[in-house]
Amino acid sequence: MMYYEIIPSLQDTISRQQQFRGWPRAKKKALIEQNFHKLQLLSQCQNMSHSKYKDFDSAQSLSSSTTQANKRNPSTPLRIGILGGGQLGRMLLQAAANYVVETYVLENDDHCPAAHLCHHFTRGDIKDFETVYQFGKELDAVTIEIEAVNVEALEKLEMEGVKIYPKPSAIKVIKNKIVQKEFYQSNSIPSPAFIITKNINDLKENISFLPAVHKLAQGGYDGRGVQVLKNNDDIKKAFDAPAVLEKMVNIKQEIAVIVAMDDNKGTAVYPATETIFDPVLNLLDYQVSPAELPTSVLKEAEHIALQVVKSFDSPGLFAVEMFIDNNDKVWVNETAPRVHNSGHHTIEANYCSQYDMLLRVMLNYPLGNTASILPSSIVNILGENGYSGAAKYEGLNEVLGIKNTFVHLYGKTQTKPGRKMGHVTVMSDDRNELIEKVNNIKKNLKVIS
Repeated sequence: MMYYEIIPSLQDTISRQQQFRGWPRAKKKALIEQNFHKLQLLSQCQNMSHSKYKDFDSAQSLSSSTTQANKRNPSTPLRIGILGGGQLGRMLLQAAANYVVETYVLENDDHCPAAHLCHHFTRGDIKDFETVYQFGKELDAVTIEIEAVNVEALEKLEMEGVKIYPKPSAIKVIKNKIVQKEFYQSNSIPSPAFIITKNINDLKENISFLPAVHKLAQGGYDGRGVQVLKNNDDIKKAFDAPAVLEKMVNIKQEIAVIVAMDDNKGTAVYPATETIFDPVLNLLDYQVSPAELPTSVLKEAEHIALQVVKSFDSPGLFAVEMFIDNNDKVWVNETAPRVHNSGHHTIEANYCSQYDMLLRVMLNYPLGNTASILPSSIVNILGENGYSGAAKYEGLNEVLGIKNTFVHLYGKTQTKPGRKMGHVTVMSDDRNELIEKVNNIKKNLKVIS
């Protein structure tokens, strides 16, 4: 039944059609069902993400938009938006060039890495409700390249039929480390023991819990917002704000497992990657894929990663970061609800890259082949200590001369110590040769000014 068929007269029908044209689906459906209480509430609600209204027809709206996507002519571009214009958005746009899509990016910086690769660029704050809502309301689907986005605006867009990858409910859990840890606990996902500290006084009352890692609840990224606290002397480094105090694990290896889930709950799992972190900057230095671990440990890691993603009950692409302790027990550290640094190698080294996989999910195409073509490694290209200003790449020619080496520069014109300026992927069927190439790149390629 069309929404105007319940109106008795033709004259009323014509006038009401004009009136209803701008209504969201939820209001039209409430009118069709003659649920006037719901209609009144929806009309009064200025912020559709309010907890009182957030469950109204969200599932039906998503189902309806999925049906429309399935019927869409493949030659008609879908309008896909990315919140954030950094290197992850840049590489997602490079993969999107293979599909019939119209791309939109929202970012505060006109010169961000993704700005010149999208069809439509909007300068704006991804944390601002109205900016995100206005950006997304005419799009078919929206994804993120960083968790620090306005989730309330995404909730409203989701209610109005825009597909969000991953769902706002998953982003809301992941973006706050306190909520994320509580989520693992409630879903029986193995993760290190923790205490919630609201301020520095809470921390001082739990000194006996040390050694531990103090993680700021919100705002931490790329090594920021994390402090290792071994004893009383380290308290000065702790956060006087809501945070998680996580019991330190005796780590033998750190790994990441990337999992994709489509709208039909189909999943695809990438081979585990071993990640080696810079001990000073606390961000990824380099990684090796596939990780060398006992088969039983790898299977357990894949099982846990799938458990995590299925618990979020959301389509999208997720990177589950894990610890392997000295007893080969697997612990979940954190989850990223997006394409991830640990998966850059998939562009050349796997049959389907993580970026292509996310696009397949968003475009409702079959999930791709996650298998490795060759063992690989990536080396992050970081700004050298002591250099800030216009970026210059020292040793680039030497690195490009290494066999099976692929350089990705992110287009950032300004460097500073520790800033991610690019990455290099190397491949070899000989693991010793792979590590030799990694060390060669780390020795020769420098970003200076």
